[in-house]
Amino acid sequence: MTVELDFEVLRQTNMSADDFVYLYVIYRKGYNYLDNLNLKPNLDKLQEQGYVKLSDTPDQHVIRQEFIDLFSSNFDQMFAELISTYPMKVMVNGNIRVLHAIDPDSKSNLKAKNRYAKIVGKKLYKHKHIISCLNNQLKVERENLGYMQNLEVWLNNYTWEKYENIDKNDTGEDTTRITRSL
Repeated sequence: MTVELDFEVLRQTNMSADDFVYLYVIYRKGYNYLDNLNLKPNLDKLQEQGYVKLSDTPDQHVIRQEFIDLFSSNFDQMFAELISTYPMKVMVNGNIRVLHAIDPDSKSNLKAKNRYAKIVGKKLYKHKHIISCLNNQLKVERENLGYMQNLEVWLNNYTWEKYENIDKNDTGEDTTRITRSL
């Protein structure tokens, strides 16, 4: 059995390599490998995060969809969600400026779709991160949507990265202060 680790998944989910390998081996029903591996997963934390439902023995553990979504998903659904979240058109000085076509499968969205496929592949965690950043951007710029980039430009420039770490104030509301960790 081959297990590929994506360190970005581990970083974003705050999961250790032992945690991921343990869950993956159980998901692929490779219980006999567990005896040969020296894994020390934090099972209580994994259950609390919704990745697994623990039972008496590893072969009775139930891997939940939350974990499966980390490495397999439907790209067309992810792109359709991006299209539905990203503004289709904006008003600039009384004129309408179109940012993308409404149909995810249209020819005019083909370049953006190919670019998004290169960025996220089939990794749902990356897609969720980008959608979260886009939602942050829409909150911050709700009064200035006329300055939104065309979807293809937004993807090419990795613009969502500017909205990754938006500080929360004491009330839990977003502020317009944009910071980025180094």
